[in-house]
Amino acid sequence: MVLLGSKDPAPFSVFNADGPSNLLFTSDHNGSAIPKKLRNLGVHSNELRRHVAYDIGIDAVAHALSARFNATLIVANYSRLVIDCNRYPGAAGSIPSVSDNTVVPRNKTLSDDDINFRKNEIFDAYHSSIGKQISVMRSENKNPILISLHSFTPVIGGQFRPWEIGILWKDDRRLSAPLIKKLREQKELNVGDNKPYSGSEPAGYTVDYHVEPLNLPSVAVEFRQDLIEFESGAVRWANIFGDALDHVLATKIS
Repeated sequence: MVLLGSKDPAPFSVFNADGPSNLLFTSDHNGSAIPKKLRNLGVHSNELRRHVAYDIGIDAVAHALSARFNATLIVANYSRLVIDCNRYPGAAGSIPSVSDNTVVPRNKTLSDDDINFRKNEIFDAYHSSIGKQISVMRSENKNPILISLHSFTPVIGGQFRPWEIGILWKDDRRLSAPLIKKLREQKELNVGDNKPYSGSEPAGYTVDYHVEPLNLPSVAVEFRQDLIEFESGAVRWANIFGDALDHVLATKIS
């Protein structure tokens, strides 16, 4: 038995695979697809348009940055409600039965086989593609820099989150510190330093798994969803971040 059928999308997509840049953009919560066998997970279609299902607006930002830097972009195509590609398998939130008050009936009482099908066919496939791309880039002496792209909801638990963009980091500040400094030169911007989430939290899988063992320069970026929900906003914020990244890349990052 398999989870994904012939009419289901591929678990991931790779864009600009031969791009000459040493940047690698990833988007863990890019897509909102759900395997047909899971019948929308028992969730109403209106709920699947919420932030609980995918990172609203991030697809347009990701493609704009990939085009600007002529860099490879790898995106996950399935909803984070199926399996979250930025959570350790088995950890809280990996396959949520409730997410920000949205109940996910078909994520309750899953068998080990149910979990393994999602992990093997979606999660592992996505991360294998990232690992392969990093290996190719290193073989070409590109010294990869991984930038993990996300968006966050402006209100959660009744609390407004004022940050417009957040730069997340764990222990390595080679990229995060100069990016934050450059973005904060625009006094009108509200820039989060490890806000709205901390890069030190154990939940972030992509950077932990792909970056830390190789000591690659990396950063996770969070854009507030209400600012990038529409194309014009996505392009604007891709340019704001892209300008700062251009400036930082002009200096030596090792």
